[in-house]
Amino acid sequence: MIPIDSVTAALEALDHQDAGVRYHGAWWLGKNRSVEGVPRLVECLLDERDKTCTGGYPLRRQAARSLGMIKDSRCLPELLKTLETDDVQLHEATLRALIEIKSDQCSSSLISYLERDIPNKPIEALIEALTEQRLWDISEKIQPFLKDKSERIVGSAAAFFYSYTGDITYLNKVISLLDHQNRFIRQSAAFDLARIGTIKATDPILTSRIPNNVKMFAIKAILNKSLSRSNQADSIPDSDLASIHSSLFKALDSLARDNFSGNLLIEQDNQIPETYSGDDSIESDLLSDAFDNLRSPSLTSRKAGIKQLVRGADHFKIDLLDLYFSESDQDITMGLIKAMAELKNPDYANALIDAIGVEIGNHCQGNIRRVAACALGDINWNAKISSQSLHAVFNKLEWTLHSPEDWGLRYSACLALEGISNANSIELLSEAKANETDPVLSARLDKAILKSKNKTSIHHIENKKVL
Repeated sequence: MIPIDSVTAALEALDHQDAGVRYHGAWWLGKNRSVEGVPRLVECLLDERDKTCTGGYPLRRQAARSLGMIKDSRCLPELLKTLETDDVQLHEATLRALIEIKSDQCSSSLISYLERDIPNKPIEALIEALTEQRLWDISEKIQPFLKDKSERIVGSAAAFFYSYTGDITYLNKVISLLDHQNRFIRQSAAFDLARIGTIKATDPILTSRIPNNVKMFAIKAILNKSLSRSNQADSIPDSDLASIHSSLFKALDSLARDNFSGNLLIEQDNQIPETYSGDDSIESDLLSDAFDNLRSPSLTSRKAGIKQLVRGADHFKIDLLDLYFSESDQDITMGLIKAMAELKNPDYANALIDAIGVEIGNHCQGNIRRVAACALGDINWNAKISSQSLHAVFNKLEWTLHSPEDWGLRYSACLALEGISNANSIELLSEAKANETDPVLSARLDKAILKSKNKTSIHHIENKKVL
């Protein structure tokens, strides 16, 4: 695989003889929101070089997804033409791209597509696109999908009708799917509720059995709509909103600190966590059991594994730093990072900085980065720490506030600087606030700046009293 680290390299990759390189080039242009790449991505929508045995075109699908990420309406005419092909997976990629682009130029094409008889039509994505366009006039055609055999389609149809009518019955239908035995349906319901964006859905989302990163996405989407007052259905008095927003920010703070690696963790409420109660346990046995627990799909077991690592560091002087830099298993790495976060030892700063890294490899690694960033703010800064280490921490948090597209990572950096609360952190937070366009992050930066200034003032007063 050739390195693709610039717009030029990505555009050149689209002409490469290897289909995988072409696909990666299209992905890179979307990931990096490259407007310069739009004309070539439009050309890729017609590419015939890479065809699967079932008749689909992976490069076309990725080009459609990337165009949706870039959100440039110039691509709409060619993007809409893909709905006339035989590739229903391309149809779904296009529909989801149209949701992101948010242009009223596609309304007639969406209605026409709804009326066509197409086998395996991506109904769920189609209803979501129709909802985004607020095409309420076709509600009679959506009505039958409320009784579809697919719960995900039922959820999207109920979300359509709640957005249209504000009838709580439809909202409750979506919320009920959060309790479904199928975890994928639960997560789909959470995404439906995120699009609806009503405050009424926050408690059910927070108590549901879905991954924390999905909860974060949904709560942020709801908070975003509430901050902008774009959801008329809530009609909450301004006097109550401040308290509601405060509780939602607290929920996001908690979720950012508690992200686990792995999206499909299960609960085992009846399981008794394995912990070591005596000093007779030898180091190798403790680590072996801890690693087994951290690889488990059970949240209970993973929490037990973290406790074992904390105990190992406290009682057996196990070197968590050495383990971190020699371990490649992401589940174990997450456990080590969370153990370091609990111990709050400044000696762990280098590992936490390394965990934040530069590029996100996948969602699991993204979770690790967020937890590591939060942990930098929980370090015992009153302990002896070298100026070089402290400088490295601030450099990493400054980069984290400005560079990554992962809003959750930037949010975590905000929490870390709030935890440090000194003149340097206030300066970094203020610079980030001046450039932040995301309403939720902007509001959280305001809270962090205010809290940091209050902490700094109190600390200054206490020092004067001592003197």
